[in-house]
Amino acid sequence: MDINEIRELIQLIEKAPDIKEFEMERSGVRIRVRKQTGKRVPAAKGPALPDQQEVSIQESAVEEPAQDESLHQFKSPIVGTFYSSSKPGEDPFVKPGDHVVPGTVLCIIEAMKLFNQIECDVEGELVRCLVDNEQAVEYGEPLFEIRLKE
Repeated sequence: MDINEIRELIQLIEKAPDIKEFEMERSGVRIRVRKQTGKRVPAAKGPALPDQQEVSIQESAVEEPAQDESLHQFKSPIVGTFYSSSKPGEDPFVKPGDHVVPGTVLCIIEAMKLFNQIECDVEGELVRCLVDNEQAVEYGEPLFEIRLKE
């Protein structure tokens, strides 16, 4: 999110009388905009007007685990619900330590009542699964880490 998008967001919220607080998170950046009405004491400028509004922004990077640069992150090609196996109670399609090749079914993602088999696009060893079974996933969200075959 760049500074112009943040400015536009603040302007929209300032113009909306019903919105007192707004919070969003995108790409690991969390932004909270909160309107505060009432008296405030500005530094060396005299008294504030009672209706004056103050907008504050809090930005904090969401800490992500350190990534091993030699690992390939397989990312979700669609938005939906992640399933590690074809039926509840069955073994997952893949588990850490499995050798995967292009075409290996890694999981199923349900999107709009359609169950889509998601296939691997690289060859290597599956190191770990990054999401839980039945978890909602976003487009581009990392699902698996795979150590590529050299």
